[in-house]
Amino acid sequence: MTSESRSIPAQRYLGELDAALAAAPASVRTDLLADIAGELDGLNDEEARARIAELGDPRAIAADATAQLRSMNPDQPSSLVYPTVTAVVLTVGWYVGLGWIAGLVLIGVGSGWTSAVRRRAILTSIAGAVVALAALLFFRTTDFGLVGLGVLLILPLLVNIFVGSFLRAHWGERSPA
Repeated sequence: MTSESRSIPAQRYLGELDAALAAAPASVRTDLLADIAGELDGLNDEEARARIAELGDPRAIAADATAQLRSMNPDQPSSLVYPTVTAVVLTVGWYVGLGWIAGLVLIGVGSGWTSAVRRRAILTSIAGAVVALAALLFFRTTDFGLVGLGVLLILPLLVNIFVGSFLRAHWGERSPA
């Protein structure tokens, strides 16, 4: 059943549940949303409100699903400390000597990401640095030399903030051993 044929309370509830499951792995999020949507499909507003009351708070459902997932996968990282530190080192490191390279190394050795996520993050960060350096070299011989310097200072910051956010979002999606 499409969302257009769902009652407004059901649509609201599924939206809240989707937001509460934002940190859950995509497969868990999709399955849980599909299951609960199936329970709410075809109900009028009053029936949907009654069923929603039985289901309970979407945040509690998300917390239960996450706790159950962690109990089934106890070796899965639960803390976002490592990806947060990696993101900070990568971003700030661009301005502090070899710190940026240390950030790339932290990405490379991080066991909480799949190899594809690590590869994308490293290549994106390097591409941002290359484009920034190319802009500096291109603009340095023109009247717009400060534009090149600005790009060198700002573009890697923006790219590495994006990469850090990407890494935090994909933390825990390790490759099967």
